[in-house]
Amino acid sequence: MDRDKSFEKGIKYEIFIGLKDKETYTEIMCVNDFKNILAEICTDKQLSFSLLTQLGGYTHNKGYTTETSLRVIIIGANENEITVLTEKLKEKVNTDAVLITKTEIEYCFM
Repeated sequence: MDRDKSFEKGIKYEIFIGLKDKETYTEIMCVNDFKNILAEICTDKQLSFSLLTQLGGYTHNKGYTTETSLRVIIIGANENEITVLTEKLKEKVNTDAVLITKTEIEYCFM
């Protein structure tokens, strides 16, 4: 690592959101549509982000299901920005539950 670079302390937020609609339990939005919505919101708010696609599973009132699950990773935002972003995404996907994690990290841009 470059000796002039040093690690900074910060907060990493991760937003986990599934693509199944809360009424029909079917995926009515595709990943590309979600990417476009996320990019539009983050560009407007100038939030740096990464998006990972994965498989998730959970139990709901009709049993157990799996779905396409998306993980939005953001470093350098504040808690209010994360809450606003999450509420907008939750509304667009029409889901009833979104998980947010908050982790103290050290990071360095190279």
